[in-house]
Amino acid sequence: MARFITAIALLSQVVQGVPAFDHLVNCLIRSKVPQYIPGSETFSRNIVPYNLRFNFTPVALAVPTSVPQVQAAVGCASKYGVKVNPKSGGHSYAAHSLGGEDGHLVVDLKYFKNITLDKTTNIATVGAGARLGNLALGLYNQGGRAIAHGVCE
Repeated sequence: MARFITAIALLSQVVQGVPAFDHLVNCLIRSKVPQYIPGSETFSRNIVPYNLRFNFTPVALAVPTSVPQVQAAVGCASKYGVKVNPKSGGHSYAAHSLGGEDGHLVVDLKYFKNITLDKTTNIATVGAGARLGNLALGLYNQGGRAIAHGVCE
């Protein structure tokens, strides 16, 4: 019980000034959208910014596995006036995938990494959660295709 009370106290400090928090989380739960909320270890592990100088705290992190869940997450945020940001890899130097400020709903698209190559047209359809390595391997494995890519330092 003491752990629960401590978690609630920490949670209220993290989302202070975000009156829609309870409503948003309840909406995500009712809509069966997987999510992590402030105060949990999973939340903390998944919101580490690429550039540690920009450390923003989202109101919640939705982790949908289907398009209807993405739609539901955006609908819940819209209903309660919470800004939404997609996270597609999280390599933004200015932490835009975390909202660029505190209090946004982050929708992590990591499960949307399908890559389909149409060999007739050479057009690839790439999911928003695909990373560069996924893309390079997918294009090569499906048709021996490649894209220019490298490392920035």
